[in-house]
This record gives sequence, C-alpha cells and structure tokens, in this order.
Amino acid sequence: MSVIRDYYSSFKTTEMTDAINEIENQYGYVNSRNYFNMKSTGQTAIIFDVNKHDITLLPQVNRGDHSATQGKEREVETFALKLAYFKHQDRLMTEDIQSWRQPGQEIQETLARATAEKLQDMRMAADQTNEYMKLQAFKGVFKTPDGKVVADMFTEFGVAQTSIDFVLGTGTTNVDAKIAELKRAVANNVKQGGAISGIEVLVDPIFFDKLINHAMIRDAFKFYQNSGTQRLRDDLANYMRWGIMEVFEYRGVRFISYDATFNLPNGTTEQGIADNTGHAYGLGVRDLFRGYAGPSNKLSQANQPGREMFVRQYVDDRDEYVDFELEMAPLYFCTKPASLVKVISSN
Repeated sequence: MSVIRDYYSSFKTTEMTDAINEIENQYGYVNSRNYFNMKSTGQTAIIFDVNKHDITLLPQVNRGDHSATQGKEREVETFALKLAYFKHQDRLMTEDIQSWRQPGQEIQETLARATAEKLQDMRMAADQTNEYMKLQAFKGVFKTPDGKVVADMFTEFGVAQTSIDFVLGTGTTNVDAKIAELKRAVANNVKQGGAISGIEVLVDPIFFDKLINHAMIRDAFKFYQNSGTQRLRDDLANYMRWGIMEVFEYRGVRFISYDATFNLPNGTTEQGIADNTGHAYGLGVRDLFRGYAGPSNKLSQANQPGREMFVRQYVDDRDEYVDFELEMAPLYFCTKPASLVKVISSN
C-alpha cells in the first residue's frame, strides 16, 4: 500500500490499497478426480474394439458318454471416435503496458507480470473447457462447449439410458427403494467381470435439497452431518475447494451437489447439471472413463504424441508485440454407457 495523490483534488492525498480480483468461479471437481484413464495419441482419431463375452453356466454331461459342451467365440465390435481440436490465441502489445500501472499498485506495468496474467487466463479457460467436456462424459456424450455432440455413446453402443424418477416432492415416496433400484441399475450394467466399490451421483442443488429434506432422509442427513467422522471432514475439505459445498452419503451412494455454471462461447451460460437432475456412475470400475490427448497441429509435431495442452509464445521480430497460442485436442467418453443412470425428481 502507498500514499498517492487524490484523483479528485491535486492538493489532497489518499491511500492505494490492494486490488480486488473479480474472477469467475473455477469448477474443477471432475478435473481433480482420477476417473479418466488418460492416454496420449499422435493421431486425430482413435479406433477401439469392444470384446463382449457372456458367461454362461455349464450343464452337466454323462461321464461315460465322453461328451462335452462347446465354448463360444467372443463377439468383437469396432468403433471409431474423432478427437476435438481447440486453438486459442491472445496478444500483448506495447500499448497494453506503456504508461499503465499495475492493478492495486502505484508502480508501472511490466512485461513479465502482464505475460503471466495472459498465460493464467488462457490456462483457466482451458481447464474449464476440460471440466465441461469431462462432465458431459458422465452424461454419456462427448460434447464441446459450442454445442457439437462429437459422440453419443448410447447411440454408438446401441443401448438406452436408465432413468429413475425419485419423486422427492412426495413425502410418501420410498426413497430407499429408489436408491436400491439405482444401485442395481449401475452394478448390473458395469460388466467388468467384478464388483464395484461404490456409486457417486452428481446432482443439481435443487435435487440435493429435496433429497435431504425428504421425510425418509431428513434424520439420516442430520446424523451424517453431526457424526463428526473424519471421513466427513475429509470430504468437505477436499471438495469445497473445487466448488462442491454439499455432500451426503447414504446406503453406499454418495450424492454431491454440483452447482457449476459455464460461460459458453456464444455468450450464454449453461448449468453443469440441469434442475431436478443427477447423473450416477460406478466407482472402482476399471477403465470406465477414457480420455485421450491428441497432437498439436504444427508441422514439426505431426504424428508426435499429444499432450493435455500446448502453449507457445511468439515474439515479434520488431519487438512490438507478443502472441500467445494454446492448442489442445481432447476426447473424453464412457466405455460402459449403460451403467450411467440418470436420476430426476418430477415434482
């Protein structure tokens, strides 16, 4: 802080205090979790096989007949998905620095500080874009922020999504039965050859409030809040820094209030989770979600392994400006979309 001349009177002084930074909320719960099996690729599309195997019980045969049942060949289907591509640019010019002071400081702007701010802004935009697209994978689609559905995994695999109406606005609804139905729907459709370790449901705040205030759940939620367990404290400490304010675990299902809102390229906003809605997925499922990082579009890096993002600076030969460029080519999808269950509350 420093004492400076008052802006309204040249004969008075005032004190310059620290700047107040107003930055959009950064939602990063999905980015922070290790749910996606991330891989690097040097190609702009990927092909994968789905190897299906039904486990059928063996019938008994007569020992003396020397007969035997015959095994069946596995069914293999091949799928192809294209990676998305993003290229974002910004520029820092002499007039952006010359004769400007730093926010909250009575000192002149510097190239180093302005550069760091530009790079931070680009990284934050890229992180939110990835958060948005990974969230779409929980819904069974790979959709970019401009509204293009690159891949609908339900359509690709020829399966229908299970939807369960919790009817939380009705006090007599048997919520325990709804949760049991949810657990069975997720577990029965994972098809990984083993059991799952739990279920997580990302819900909007309206659904969450209806759930914890339901007559059948209210006492359980109070006990969960007042239990003082280390697990509850750890949950809140871990989640709140990513924009998650409410967590409730009941009968092996963890409900998370995900209140993210994203600013879309067309100037509108979109809720991460629609009102009265939630999206459930299994935990401890090997390779349930996949992510791919594709290559740069530069000639020198053709067919080279991709990275999460590429960030470059180009300084003008005449030293009049600096260009910043960010590239990324991601793909995020669910390998078992039938296990993704949508929950709603119709009233």
